[in-house]
Amino acid sequence: MPFWFHEPAAPGHFLGWKVNKMLYSGRSRFQQIEFVETEEFGTALVLDGVMQTTAGDEYIYHEMLAGVPLSAHPNPQRVLILGGGDCGLASTVLQDSRVQELKMVEIDEEVVSLSCTYLPRHTRSLQDPRMSITYQDGAQFLSNSRPEVYDLILVDSTDPDTTAGQWLYTSEFHASVLRALKPGGAYVQHSGTPFYDPDVVRRVSHDVAERFPTCQVYWTTIPTYPGGLFTFTAGSKGLDLSVPRTRLSWPTRWYNEDLHRAAFALPESLKALLPASVVSSSASPS
Repeated sequence: MPFWFHEPAAPGHFLGWKVNKMLYSGRSRFQQIEFVETEEFGTALVLDGVMQTTAGDEYIYHEMLAGVPLSAHPNPQRVLILGGGDCGLASTVLQDSRVQELKMVEIDEEVVSLSCTYLPRHTRSLQDPRMSITYQDGAQFLSNSRPEVYDLILVDSTDPDTTAGQWLYTSEFHASVLRALKPGGAYVQHSGTPFYDPDVVRRVSHDVAERFPTCQVYWTTIPTYPGGLFTFTAGSKGLDLSVPRTRLSWPTRWYNEDLHRAAFALPESLKALLPASVVSSSASPS
């Protein structure tokens, strides 16, 4: 029996998806997990009542989170993903033949296991020998990591107001990320929408700007995420992520080099949330 799934974006606004079928509903040790078959976007993963990814538009989020730093980095051999239990980000990263080792740290093993059943395209990366998974809290894993290990660290977490995601938006976490990056390395983390999460964008960008030699913010649009304009905050040890240096070697559905450059051109309302150092370094499309 079809029904409507509603997700509140703000007190006066919600998003709705027509769901043709509930594929799975259960609770892990960490969160409520649901897989639904939506009419418009195909199979979708919902965690604690919040839409996480859909088969219909996942490529936008994953290509912008992975493609921008992969293209900007001259030789991303070792990559760490924190979160990303649906494995869609890992599958995107592993399309780059320069990546020699991918470590994914996910707190909830059930999300990975269930995604194998309901999102098989997302989880194709599990067959790649370059990938390994550790089931652990990402912040805890990183705090115990050796220094200067990774070329790229990509954070694919739930929102900061969730139990699983809240520690991945703290100053202590950013300090651990900085320590774990190799010289010239970079990290990227989604920082929500400035329409509904201005405090998240402001807090994360200011903290990263204080700690990292370089902080940058870029954006894209993702139909299933509230607010339209969706941001990513990046910190690096001197790498300018706004410059695509290496053409991606696989066919993309969203990312291209023109879009890469344009993503760093920021609307004035977004600039107002960011530190002056981030705004002054924002790229203009060329």
